[in-house]
Amino acid sequence: MKYFHIAVTIKEDEKLYSYGIKVAENDNLLSKLKIENIIWANIYHTKKRAEEVVKMWNDAFTKNGTSLYFNNREVKK
Repeated sequence: MKYFHIAVTIKEDEKLYSYGIKVAENDNLLSKLKIENIIWANIYHTKKRAEEVVKMWNDAFTKNGTSLYFNNREVKK
């Protein structure tokens, strides 16, 4: 079975957080993406690429002060 990886972003009280989810080629995407406060979902062929995008987005949220969880922390390179 083939799998894909989705980079998801949620928004709560004007704060953002991204994370990855794994889906199978035969999964119902509407059910997999039935996530409270979801605003973005981008699909990738590899877990590595989805993780890179999630890290990039979370680093940007931290730097600009809109991160849901990581404000006031130095972004690791």
